[in-house]
Amino acid sequence: MSTNARWSTGPILTDLIARVRAASEADECRPEQIRDLLSEALSRDDDWLDKQYQSRDGEPGGKLYPLFRAEDRRCSVLVAVFEPGVPAPVHNHGSWAVVGVYSGRERETWFRRLDDGDSPGRAELKVDQTWINTPGTVTVVPNGTIHTVEAIDGRDAVSIHIYGTDIVTQERSTFNVAEGTEEPFYPSFSKPELEQK
Repeated sequence: MSTNARWSTGPILTDLIARVRAASEADECRPEQIRDLLSEALSRDDDWLDKQYQSRDGEPGGKLYPLFRAEDRRCSVLVAVFEPGVPAPVHNHGSWAVVGVYSGRERETWFRRLDDGDSPGRAELKVDQTWINTPGTVTVVPNGTIHTVEAIDGRDAVSIHIYGTDIVTQERSTFNVAEGTEEPFYPSFSKPELEQK
């Protein structure tokens, strides 16, 4: 699926997307390679991410900007803006992910699944680890990880997310830890999207 509407990404983000796309075309693309590319981009001192991707525009909870989706579904790139004090739903990705904090601080919590996943709609989870991600922090999130993220310190947090799949169409789940349930996850993505390449 492609669209005529396009995001304006600027030279740094355009270059990052091109390098991610080239790496994803390799047969042995590893998330550690993508981590290095994102770490390099986030090490810059200038404020290179277009301001339109650093705003929730008043949307409660947060806003997701899908900036690139490869036609072969081997990778996608989005920017997430999280509202402080509102944890993202506990979720998985259906793929590995690499997440780098551009601004603000995020509390990230990973969960360990205690059941075997054989009962549809049920999932028993326990908090495994929690840490704080500051600007420039880049985390590799292995496939199968279940986690949540929350902006802290009373201000929005902006992060760049790179996936080894088309995250817009990828089947994945959200989890209610207290009730022990699992259900399909369909987050809302902002429009327009970049044409696929």
